[in-house]
Amino acid sequence: MYVLAVTGGIGSGKSTAARLFGERGAVVIDLDDMAKALIGPGGPLAEPVATAFGRDLLADEGGIDNARLAAIAFASPESARKLDAIVHPGVLAATQGALDMLDAQESPPAVVVIDIPLLVEAPGFFEVVDSVLAISADEDMRLARLAARGMGEDDARARMDAQATDAERREIADWVLDNDGSLESFRHTLSLFWEREVAPRVA
Repeated sequence: MYVLAVTGGIGSGKSTAARLFGERGAVVIDLDDMAKALIGPGGPLAEPVATAFGRDLLADEGGIDNARLAAIAFASPESARKLDAIVHPGVLAATQGALDMLDAQESPPAVVVIDIPLLVEAPGFFEVVDSVLAISADEDMRLARLAARGMGEDDARARMDAQATDAERREIADWVLDNDGSLESFRHTLSLFWEREVAPRVA
């Protein structure tokens, strides 16, 4: 079972890459979704996050209000690191558990893709992946994509500033793919990457 981490800053196209690899047969583990579940209703991290950032973040059903948490957590790099220190260990443990379950299947998947935005900030994940692909994109292009999703520029810049830089991601990656063009062009680049780098490893 080959485990590929796909990382990149917000708006880079990381999730697009993970989805395409899923279309090629990979099992995709989205760590954003996993983190939301862990701080959601009944999640084990809802209480620690509420204790650290304010109990008024708890929604009626008991989980954390994600929008309000984001406004606080991305207000400064210090707040983002404080949240990461709570969430990352839980996400890592849940990821390891998911990988163990997949590997224990009678026919484990050939490829597992972990969609992880904050790999630089969570180096423990290097212990559970075989290789790292970083997706890079020009800042203006990323801002335009985020604006198309309805995110304001100030919010987008705050989130980008709270994350590692493309240069830092390049340092920890086995491969880097640039995504400064069209979606069609990027999907073509991803398909070539799959055929040249991933498929031969699981043939």
